[in-house]
Amino acid sequence: MSERQRVQKYAEQLRSEGELEYRILSNVAIKLHHHLSYLLSPETKGTEQNYPEFNITPELISRLKLSFQGYLTQQFWEEQAQWIIERIEQGDRHEPPSRNHEGGEFPDTLVLEDEKTVENFFKNSCAFYKAEELIQQLDLEKISQEELAEILGLVPRPAPVTEPRLFLNNSTTPIPSSAIFASGIQAQIRTDLWTDLDGLAVFRQKCKSKSSNYIEHYISHPGDIELLPWEAAEQIIDKFGFTSAKMYLIYAAHTMNQDVPWESEFTLKGTDLIKELGWDKRTDIPQFQKINEIAKAAFALSCLVSRAVWIEGRGNNKVDVSCPTGRMWESVVDPRGTADLKSEKVEQPDEVFITIRPGLWTKNFLNRAGAKAREALYQFGYLAQQVLKINPYHDELALRLAISITVNNRMHPRGEYRVKTLLDAALPKTVIDEARSNCDKARKIFNRWNHALKLFLNLGWTVNFDESYPEAIRPNSTTRKPPGYLDKLLGAKIIIQLPEPIPELMKSRTKPKPRLKNVPETYLTGVQVRAARMTKGWNQRQLAGFLGVSQNFVSLIEKGERPISSKMAAKLKELLNLPN
Repeated sequence: MSERQRVQKYAEQLRSEGELEYRILSNVAIKLHHHLSYLLSPETKGTEQNYPEFNITPELISRLKLSFQGYLTQQFWEEQAQWIIERIEQGDRHEPPSRNHEGGEFPDTLVLEDEKTVENFFKNSCAFYKAEELIQQLDLEKISQEELAEILGLVPRPAPVTEPRLFLNNSTTPIPSSAIFASGIQAQIRTDLWTDLDGLAVFRQKCKSKSSNYIEHYISHPGDIELLPWEAAEQIIDKFGFTSAKMYLIYAAHTMNQDVPWESEFTLKGTDLIKELGWDKRTDIPQFQKINEIAKAAFALSCLVSRAVWIEGRGNNKVDVSCPTGRMWESVVDPRGTADLKSEKVEQPDEVFITIRPGLWTKNFLNRAGAKAREALYQFGYLAQQVLKINPYHDELALRLAISITVNNRMHPRGEYRVKTLLDAALPKTVIDEARSNCDKARKIFNRWNHALKLFLNLGWTVNFDESYPEAIRPNSTTRKPPGYLDKLLGAKIIIQLPEPIPELMKSRTKPKPRLKNVPETYLTGVQVRAARMTKGWNQRQLAGFLGVSQNFVSLIEKGERPISSKMAAKLKELLNLPN
């Protein structure tokens, strides 16, 4: 065995045993706590806090392991293995630093009688010195008292107030159904329709009945609206898909519950979204990976930008609802868990909070008061809970069709469609064209279509066939398919209606009532907010972070220059422990 192989083998042993890792991280924890104590001492004028008693626990070691995972690489373990091997062979047993050295523990000088004792002595030495190196990497001067306490698990970050889950009392919920909303979801499930237009990524949809009306979507940076060139935008477009489309629908449903959507914001919890998406039953990936997938989709949605040139109606009933370029959703993604101190990212989050502010498109297309004054539109439909739980891996075409039918249901209240219209909305044109000239591909589309219809029937949807739809090509038919069956299918008409009570709701055009919330309508002043914040020991930036707003917003509230909505008052009362 070569020297290199010997070191690698011992490095793997050290890594898998976990004993040296535990000693290193224990020393790190002690040094961090020593520094926290220093920050709290009178000479540093730190903020007084009654932190719980400090103990080294398995939970703390696990948290620190996640924090330092960027450092604990294969190279790291080989370096420690090399260090220990060299000292064992050299018999280097110099007096270690005193136990009173700043922070950390170090064993007293030992009488080294056997190989195991010798190895153990040098493991302790390695743990002590390596902890010192890791601490130096952190640059403790830049870490605040609050951040240190959080790293050590002495104070949990308060969770923001989140929206209640959808579908707690009903299997349906209202969602927007305007042209701009529908095109936004189409831009995610039909990524093949994005084009490179003069170097920019553009998704464009024209109104079929009025060609001068159109919607365009672009991709921007998450921060300022700067439209990305095709190559950069393509990386974001690749993140679009069924997860982002379903989350888009969930965002929309919660937006319907806001009195003034374009001035409102709300926060959703990742573990609630996992349940909404039906992922709580998934066992193929761990929880943190599910949360990461949700965070990635939220990031992609925050990059989706829209622009509308749209005049609804004619003559004296015309309403110009054109929108300038703006985001569909502004959002802040806040993953919770232990951050890797090297990358400063939470690689394995326990939770994620997504604070969403609907874009200004809602002022023109989801404005009840504006619609009454003939200055805006208020267009909505309904989402069935089961749509969110259709599995894209087993039932991809069914999910594409279900989403398309859901967002366009207002335009087809009776559920009447031509099959080709539905498939054109769900699949790339090339897929259908190729199937018309290829028997195998024709059979695949035909089988996928019939599978989707069977799934809809099992979910309680209504499926009726027009006389133009031949019996021989209907699901479960035992008759041999006629020649040219795919063209006959594409030309056929069908009635597909969402499950009850959606058809009845659409017939009556009942406008959804805002969800009743247990939010007390009590008065709250800026003085009260400031006093309660200071009692908590938080600065304005911290409170703003918990609320998902800017520090300036909190400052204006405390000065009495910004009114406090009932919803914001509820959040503040919960966070600051204020009485109702």
